[in-house]
This record gives sequence, structure tokens and C-alpha cells, in this order.
Amino acid sequence: PPPPLCLCRMYGSLTGLSKKMVAQRHGEEQFKAWRRGYKVRPPPVSSFSVNYPGNDERYTKFLDDVRYSVSESIIRTIEGKKISLQRKLPKSESLYDCMSRTIPFYKEAIYPEAIAQGKRVLISSSENAIRGLLMHLCDIPEERVTELEIPNGLPLIFDLESKCLKLLDDGSGQDPLEKYNFGKAGKYLFQNCLVPEECDLVYHRNQVNLSKEEEDDIEFLRNPKKEKVKS
Repeated sequence: PPPPLCLCRMYGSLTGLSKKMVAQRHGEEQFKAWRRGYKVRPPPVSSFSVNYPGNDERYTKFLDDVRYSVSESIIRTIEGKKISLQRKLPKSESLYDCMSRTIPFYKEAIYPEAIAQGKRVLISSSENAIRGLLMHLCDIPEERVTELEIPNGLPLIFDLESKCLKLLDDGSGQDPLEKYNFGKAGKYLFQNCLVPEECDLVYHRNQVNLSKEEEDDIEFLRNPKKEKVKS
């Protein structure tokens, strides 16, 4: 299974429900509080819910790097009438809870094992995990992170030197903050780009030696409708 530290946010009893359905049942205001509140958790799932990770064999059978839960172990021991040790897995999470897993993983694994060694890193994850990581990397204030939107399917390049995002040049010449919806807090993602040209991938292509395969990958990302050239 994927490492628990990389899992997307656990939405508790809201798991599997559409945004429209949650808003209809609980009201728009409560829906927004659960979805975007920095430290607001949705109602938790029960220990016996099919949505609880502790009922997923991939975690109960193979997981060995998460501490045990006393309460869950007692519940399972009573229910099964035999001693059963259970790992502590989330039943509901806020964005803060999600970051409490993902940021340490970035600091303790991704950075020292890859970035610090000069490697390029590709991170593909859920919107909330990416939002939390960008909050950490771009110094976005806690009270503003809920206003940050992450466009679906848009490749984001983070420059560790200037501490800002840089987008692939699609040839449109449009301001990324106008073309894509990054929300009211989107300005924090690009505020440190002091040299406008640095936000254009062409600038970086003149500074870095890329292989033919990497050039093809870049062209494919810039123009996904075109068939990727096979070398």
C-alpha cells in the first residue's frame, strides 16, 4: 500500500459523498468549514466502517511503521474475543492533521534522500496534500491557506532557490494568475519570482542540459493533445 504519510486527507464519515450531497445535508457553511477549515475535522468514521483504513487488509497485514492504538486494540480485542493489536490510523482529518503527516515525510525522506542529492522529484498527490506542502514551501499564512486553490492536472514546478512556483510555458503569454484559478491566496505561490523570465520554462531550458527524452517529456506536458514522440 502507499505509505500512510503520503495518503490523501481522511474525510471521515463524509468519505464517498459528493460535495453537493454534503452541502445539501449539512448546509453550505458547514460544508465549507469541513472542506477548507485548517483545523476543522469532519465527523469521524466508526471503527467498523468500510471506509476506516484499519479495516483495509493492505494496512492491517503489511503496515509496520505506525504506532499501535490502545483504544482500537481494546475495541478489536473485545469484538473478536482474543487479543488483537491495531495500528493508529486516522478516522477523520483536518488539513492540519494531513500536514502533520506529509510535511515530516517531505523533510525526513524526500528532501534528504532526493532533493539534497540533486535529484529531480515528481510528486503526484491529492489536492489537500499538495496544498499543505505548498503552505510549508511558500510560507503561506495559516489563515490564508484555505483560500488556496490547486488547479486539477496542472504541472507545478517549485524552485527551491526563489521559493516560488513556475509553470510550463504553454505559449499563451497569459498571466498564470489570470488563466488558472489559484484562489485568493494564489499570489503567495508566485510572490518571490523577482525575474519574470524565470517563470518561463524556456529560461530554465537555457540554463540546464536536458536529455532528448526530457525535452520530449516537456513538450508533451506543454501540448498534451499531441502524441508524445518516441525516441
